[in-house]
Amino acid sequence: MRALLLVLLAPLASFAAPCTKAAPDCTEWITFSGGPSRSLIYRTYSLEQKNDRITRALVVVHGAGRDADNYFRTAVAAAFLAAALDDTIVISPRYASNSGRGCQDKLAQNEVNWSCNGDSWRSGGTSISDTKLTSYDFADEILRKLARKDMFPNLKSIVVSGHSAGGQFVNR
Repeated sequence: MRALLLVLLAPLASFAAPCTKAAPDCTEWITFSGGPSRSLIYRTYSLEQKNDRITRALVVVHGAGRDADNYFRTAVAAAFLAAALDDTIVISPRYASNSGRGCQDKLAQNEVNWSCNGDSWRSGGTSISDTKLTSYDFADEILRKLARKDMFPNLKSIVVSGHSAGGQFVNR
C-alpha cells in the first residue's frame, strides 16, 4: 500500500511550490542575445523549468519607483487570494536605472541600465548600457519564454499589467 501511495504522489513531488517571497531565491535573470546584458525578474516559478500545471501568467510592471519586489509581493498576494498560486506564474520585471536625476538603483554586473528620464524605460526607451536594447525587448523576451510550449504546455492566457509608470509602459 505504501509503495502504491508513493507511485501515485511522485508526479506531484516533481512540481516545486511557488516562490512567494521577494528574495534572491525568487529571482531569475533574463539574458539578451546570448549576453552579457541581462535584467532581473521576480517570479513564482522558473521560466527555465517545465511546468505542466501553469495555465495562466501574470506579468506586473512596477511604477516609477522601480520597486519590482513590492509589485511582486502584491501580485503574489492577489494570486493567493484568488486561489491561483498553483496554476499561475507571477512575474515582476525590474527596470533598474542608475542614470542619476533621482534614479540610483544598485546594478549587478551586466545588468541593463534603463533610462529613467526622457526616452525612458516606460516609453520603450533605449538602454543606456546597451543601445541595441529597448525596454520592450525585455518584455518581449519574458513573453517569448512564457510562450515556449516545451516549458509551459498548458498555458492558456497571459495578462500584462502595470501601475502608474508601469501602466503607461503596458498601454504603449
